[in-house]
Amino acid sequence: MANESYYLTINCSSDGAEEDLNSTLVFTDEQIEIVRTLHYYLYSIIIPVVCSFGILGNILNVIIFTKKKNTGMLDEVEYCTTICLVSLAVSDMMFCIATFPVGFQTPGQKIFHRSDFMLYYTMYSSVIISIFIFSSTMLTVLTALMRYLAICHPFRSRQFISIKATSIGILVVALISIAFNLVSFWHYITDDCAEEDYTQIQMSSLFQSSSFQYTHKLLWAVFGNFIPLSILLYCNLQLIRALRQSRQLRLLHSRDDTSCLSAHRRINITLVTIIIFFFILVAPSEITKFIMLLSKDQGFSYAIVSLVTNTLQCINFSVNFVLYYVIIAPFRHTLHEFLCSFPRAIRHMEEADQSSANSGKQPQTVMLISIKDKNHI
Repeated sequence: MANESYYLTINCSSDGAEEDLNSTLVFTDEQIEIVRTLHYYLYSIIIPVVCSFGILGNILNVIIFTKKKNTGMLDEVEYCTTICLVSLAVSDMMFCIATFPVGFQTPGQKIFHRSDFMLYYTMYSSVIISIFIFSSTMLTVLTALMRYLAICHPFRSRQFISIKATSIGILVVALISIAFNLVSFWHYITDDCAEEDYTQIQMSSLFQSSSFQYTHKLLWAVFGNFIPLSILLYCNLQLIRALRQSRQLRLLHSRDDTSCLSAHRRINITLVTIIIFFFILVAPSEITKFIMLLSKDQGFSYAIVSLVTNTLQCINFSVNFVLYYVIIAPFRHTLHEFLCSFPRAIRHMEEADQSSANSGKQPQTVMLISIKDKNHI
């Protein structure tokens, strides 16, 4: 995933890498120019813009869902789902933050000053990005499983869905995401240069092994993509079936708790949409890369597919704010109230400053009047 695309960035886009490119992947000059041009528009323009929107949108997601969580008007299932959505927004936001500097990299640069931020970003960005890709995927799976249990097995779900169990599940997802990608921290190593203040990065001997790289990519494809995608597909089909039956359920419970049923229905629609976007923007990337991995096609087609599909993945982790805004009416209302509170707060601050200024001037005015009256007498 991220580490694969970054390897392409180093070896396909710089002047200093053309010899290595031509000798290993046998690209023509025209193909190299196409990859460079596509890399520039996608990685230097589109991805930074998308990440900026994703950072802002996910910050608003966290604020709005936290305000909703603290209202005390949610049942336990909806409360746990909201906790998962907050965690998903945090993970997506961290992905966008970690991906944003990609647009400011010099493709193919291998020699850095020892104090240069890009030295450490080049060495560790791929593993950090992969951690948040994995965690966002698993948090989506966790949320889908919770909704599946709550809708399809409502009585059994009470044994599993609780605030404590949800918090433990989120913690386990975080730990597994780090552990699964831990080996990638040793993807690159540094080597001394002739100048003391500069160092050169190169791929470690572990990742130079073709068998290790193949095994690593295969494990990621199975545990990071195909198993989660299978679970999401099953849960999504069940949720869609539940949505079709929701009108009958609302009629049956119309005298009971219509607002609660509507809230659960909105959450189900939102989650179904998130999963559909996941299949549109993420699944093609992983399936295509897996097919190319099995066919050992790591050439021009692989480079183009990686650049395009990595951009689609970035869009996937930035677009949830739009989905929430379009689908969830209470989310829109809370967002409008939150944004409108800023002008009111500024106006109150100005009024407070003005009143304090007036109160500070009042004694002086009285004093001047008293002095003027005394002179007049």
